[in-house]
Parts: sequence; C-alpha cells; structure tokens
Amino acid sequence: MKRPGFISAVAGLVLIILWKMIFYISDVDLALGFAFFILVPLLLDEVVPQQAANRAERWLRNVMQSSLPFAGAGAIAVTLPPGGDAGWWAAVWSFYTLLIAIGGLMRLLSRGFRPVEETLIDLGLLYIAVGGLWLLISSAGWAQYLPYSESIVQLTAIHFHYAAFVLPLVTGFFGRYRAEGNRIRKRYFIRPYALLALGVAIGPILVAVGLNQGPPVETYTVGIYVLVLVWLCLWWFWLSVDFKTWTAMALRLSSLILLGTMTLSFLYSLGLMYETNWLNIGEMVRYHGWFNAFGFSILAVLAWRGVHAPQRHMYGSFPISQLRAKGYVGSDIVIRMGWASKHEYTTGLIPNWRTFKSGQFNPDELSEGVKDFYLHTDAYSMNASVQWHRGFIRISRLIHRVTERLGQVNIPSSGNIRMKGELLSISDHKDGRKQVRAWMRRNVQTGEPVFTALYSYHKKNGATYMNIALPFPRGVMTGVLKPEADGKGGLLLTSHLRKNARGDEGIYFTLGEWTIRTPLREWFHVTEIEKGILRAEHHLTLGRLPFLSIKYVLRKDGE
Repeated sequence: MKRPGFISAVAGLVLIILWKMIFYISDVDLALGFAFFILVPLLLDEVVPQQAANRAERWLRNVMQSSLPFAGAGAIAVTLPPGGDAGWWAAVWSFYTLLIAIGGLMRLLSRGFRPVEETLIDLGLLYIAVGGLWLLISSAGWAQYLPYSESIVQLTAIHFHYAAFVLPLVTGFFGRYRAEGNRIRKRYFIRPYALLALGVAIGPILVAVGLNQGPPVETYTVGIYVLVLVWLCLWWFWLSVDFKTWTAMALRLSSLILLGTMTLSFLYSLGLMYETNWLNIGEMVRYHGWFNAFGFSILAVLAWRGVHAPQRHMYGSFPISQLRAKGYVGSDIVIRMGWASKHEYTTGLIPNWRTFKSGQFNPDELSEGVKDFYLHTDAYSMNASVQWHRGFIRISRLIHRVTERLGQVNIPSSGNIRMKGELLSISDHKDGRKQVRAWMRRNVQTGEPVFTALYSYHKKNGATYMNIALPFPRGVMTGVLKPEADGKGGLLLTSHLRKNARGDEGIYFTLGEWTIRTPLREWFHVTEIEKGILRAEHHLTLGRLPFLSIKYVLRKDGE
C-alpha cells in the first residue's frame, strides 16, 4: 500500500508539469516548486510512522497530509512578480513551514537531544521555517530593505529548503539505519556519526554566514561544509554494497552528484576570493542548483524511503496520568478531587513484583526487606536528611516558597525531617493508567505536605517501568524509572536514558496535550540494612549537575 506522502508527491508532480506548461518558470522557481510539491511530503511521510504514537508526530502527519494546497500557494508566490500579492501567497507557505517547525520542536522537546539522528531530523524540520521566512521576504519585495540583492535573498530561501531541510533529514534516515538492531556495535562507531551530524547541522549556518560576509570567509565556510559532505558521500558509497541494486545505485549516483556540485560550489567561492570569475552566478545556480534539486535530492530521498529504517524507539508514547490539580495540591487532593477508588484497599506502591520481571530485571535478586517495602509501604516511617548542593542552597529557599504555596514537591532547605506516608487506591478510569496508588507524604513536625505522587507502571518492548505522576495545576510531572538490581539485594530506579537510547526513562512535564522531556534526572537506591530497616538515597541532577540529595532511613513499624 502506498504511503500518503507518496500519493501527495505524485499529485504534486502532475501539478508541477501543468505549472511548467502554462507559465514561464525559471530554474530557481522550479527548484522551489519541486521542494514544495514533492520533497516536503515525501520527507515528512518518512519522518513519522503511519501509526504516530505521540502528539508531536500526529501533528506532523496531519501537517503532511495537508501539504498540497499550501504547496500551491508557494507556487503562486514564486510565479507572481515580487510585491503585495506574491507576498500574501508566500505568507501561506511560510505559515505551513511554521507548522512543520512546531512539530519538529515539540518532537525534540518530548524526546530530548538523544538519539543524535532524531535530533538532526528535528533540526531540519526547524530550518525549513527559516526557508519559508526568506521566501516571504523575497516574494513580498522586502529585499530592498536588506543589504542583499534580490538574487541572494531568493538563493537563501532555496538554501534553507534544500541544504538545511533535505540534507539533515536524509542524513538522519541514514543514522536510523545505522542504529537499527545491533548494527552500530558490530560495524560502525557512534562518535564519527555524531561528528558528521554536527557538521550537517551547522553547515547551513556556516554557508549562510559565508554568503553574508563574502570572500575570504565564504571560501573557508564553504570549504568546511564541503569536507563534511565529502565524508557523507564516501560513507554512503561504502555502505551501498549492503543494499539492493536500485537503492545502491541511487545512493552512489546521489553521492557522485553531491560531490560534483559541492566541488563546483567551493571552486566558485575560491574564484570570488581570487577575483577570477570563470563561473558567473547564473551558471553556478544553473549547474549547482539544478543537479542538487533534481538529482541528488530526489535520489537520496527515494533511496532512504526505500530502506525505511525505523526509529530506535517509539519515544513519548507511554501512558500519562489524566489527573490534574486546579490550584493547591496538598496531601488531601485525592479525596478533595474525588480521585480515590471506593472499592479497593492498598498497602503498597506496586501490586506485585511479578509485574516487573523482564529480561533486563529479575525482582528475585532483591532482598526480602526491599520487596516488602514496596508491597507494604504504609507500614514504614521515614526519617530524611535533605542536602541541597553547592550553588543551589540559596535558590532552594526561593523554591521552597513556591512549592509551599503549591503543596507539591515541598522539599525544605537542607536539614533533617521526619515523614509519614498514607496510601490510597486511585480510580484507573479517571487516571488512565493501570493499578494506580497515591502515596501522600507529609512532614510530621509541621504537618505540611511534601510529596503527593500517583504510582503506576507501564510495559513496552519487553521492559516494565515505574510510571510516577505528580499532579500540578493544569499539568502533571511524570517520572519514568527503569528498575535494576544492584547485585547486592538492593534496588536501583533510574530516569537516566540508557546508552543505546532505547527506552522511556526520563522526567517529563505535560501541559495540555503536549509533553516535554525535562533536563532533570533522578535515581533511587534502596538497600536493606537489617530486618525491618532500609536505607534509601534519592539524587537529582540538572543535566549532569547535581543539585539535591535526600537520604532516608525507612523503619517498619514495630521493628
């Protein structure tokens, strides 16, 4: 079955032929129209799976399916002479590129900056909005207000539709292929691709700076970019032996074309620096632009669509609690908002340990005391030692003022506190997750609420995660923690994304329907000291910067 992007591209090809037959279209205009009608739907269709799992990817798929009318607006804009009418039509296409960029930004925020190939794809989705803006400037006749010629403004628009959009996306698809299965460990290294991706990501900016500054800066920036693309082409050539005949031929031919056009671009910049005009701007546009647009781009796009390598992981597709606070949270919010299940009694944070058994984690390796704590949490009292790290001690007082008013994540400044927890079962129907339990902890000395957390779990790709929701006004923070045995009977719960980036681990914040991955990281380590007494450590970092540690002594009542 043909994918929607392919169908849109075929319809777009028919429209391009009619457009060329009816109107006089320059090579530059035709290259832009080719991007509008064909490359954009083909690439967007490959970015997201047909069954898009998260909000950002569903957004992008809907945007892709509505590409034709917006592409038509872009074509009208470049057909009309620069001015008000052309500017309005260009604004329609610019708005469409902004919709693409919003999807790319939310996709990036919901996942974070790993893995690198997906980040490169998202940067390409962001860059195309810059191309849409430059097209608007060119079509509206605003180039006269800038220190650039009309041709430079138009070429910049093309640059951000091709070098800044097509190239990052196809390089990202190449990265997906590398990451598929165990291919990275067996045949390639991770770091070289990361460096290549960095070069492809910053290359469009380097070239744009070079165009702005002129020679000799232009020669140097173009030269660096050319070296990056030569590396990419050679890698594709070496890789092509692994593919079927058509795909291998497309990759080799697209690589040869890109090598030729980028060499031509560098020689043109070199000629400007030494004032030897052996190639004028018109010839440069004709050869460089024509072969890149109608040679390299379409061959590379079709080749990687044919490979159709999947994402490493379906990011951002885990269940998220539907429960939200409307103001103050506090420890009585469960009763106040009517979230409690009236027909179920619970004593622990998890239903049983069998639920978490997987190929990566065996709960039988945990000590009996650690397992008992999660099954009978309400039987334990907690003494906590709070330590804010250097650089965060002063700001902790400000944070405490805010969290005190919220009644959530209300961690005091450094010192010792005694906490007592209460558990209630939550209605799964209202929450949207499975077997949800609320654990409400309060400061025994002051009576203030400290944490109100809704514990659940979810399974994906053979792993079971703890899925912990903290309600906030109009939003919810979700900690997705991966359980691990420490080999000594203790339990590790971590939000740190594993090295191969194939997991849901992380701390997320959801506002409305959009979920973003925050730079916060946390890990818990629970160990048994003696019968009925446990030690737990909770560490939080901002990126790699530690800012808070809480050490608990958990004592079972009566022990």
